[in-house]
Amino acid sequence: MMTPGAHVSSTVRVSILERLVPSLAFSIAAISGAVGGAMVLRFLDTLRHSESAGLAAFFGGVAEVEFVVGAVLIFAAVLCAIGILVSIIRLFTTNKTASPPGLLFLMTGLLSLVPPFALHYVVRLMKEVVQSQTDGGISAIAGTINAVTWFAIGSAGVIALVLLVFSFIPFSSHAGRKSSPLICLIVVEILLAVLIGIYFWDARGSIVERDLDRDSPSSSYDYSDANTGDSGVPMDAYNTDRGAVERNSNSPGKTISGGVLNDKAINLPQPAYPAAARAVRAAGAVTVQVLVDENGDVISATALSGHPLLRSAAVQAARQARFAPATLARQPVKVNGVLTFNFSAP
Repeated sequence: MMTPGAHVSSTVRVSILERLVPSLAFSIAAISGAVGGAMVLRFLDTLRHSESAGLAAFFGGVAEVEFVVGAVLIFAAVLCAIGILVSIIRLFTTNKTASPPGLLFLMTGLLSLVPPFALHYVVRLMKEVVQSQTDGGISAIAGTINAVTWFAIGSAGVIALVLLVFSFIPFSSHAGRKSSPLICLIVVEILLAVLIGIYFWDARGSIVERDLDRDSPSSSYDYSDANTGDSGVPMDAYNTDRGAVERNSNSPGKTISGGVLNDKAINLPQPAYPAAARAVRAAGAVTVQVLVDENGDVISATALSGHPLLRSAAVQAARQARFAPATLARQPVKVNGVLTFNFSAP
């Protein structure tokens, strides 16, 4: 007959060490999304105070976010690798504590990847809008940017807290050696490696875009060697800027420089205040170079200076401007000049 003292329980206390190392790795992976989200918000705040930032500044700031998040994820992957090593050692040694269920590792690991994936979505969305020159620009997706960024920050804090509790709350599991924790940790490590690769690949693309934009004449605003008219605005700038809109710009006819054209406009619509600019309270003057054809219609418009979040609205307003036809020696001519739009934060 078995005495009460001879009874052996089939469950034992789960090892804290085997839970703690992966939990730290998963917490850091989640926090990478919060770090990146905070950098995105700071980046938008920096744009709010910069009136000369262009595409080079945008892609440079995005690349910084991507590199930092990728570096934090590398740290998380290293800790996850240490957790894998701990599981391997425990798999081939005799232990007084049990390993946690493998599915628990898989679930918490996948949960920790939600914030950095959400942040990646935000950054990729911003880049796609800027690169595609979508109508409205970033202002069209301002709500999505703010919502998903704050989701990444908030969810990272909640997930890190849950993982901390998971590491230290005592619970029991079936005794014996288990391979499922090792397998699930390897799966999460592979996903971390894939996410790291995505971030660094995107950062490389952002650096390429930054350097291309920096090297273009229209983004540097250094016109000392350019062919300029009386107003100092290069006659061919509208052909080099990404935001230029051209219609019939190759039609024959002489082009003269008109300087500042605000007072010469028959109709000059006021630009709408973009939602993204409202979110950061962007303000200031935006200068738009325009080319007016012989009929007084604007055939190209290019933002030369001003806050990046305000330029798209200024260009849209400039395209709708209307002027009296200009003549030189009784011959109709095109006019190259600039329009200035002033934005005040509401």
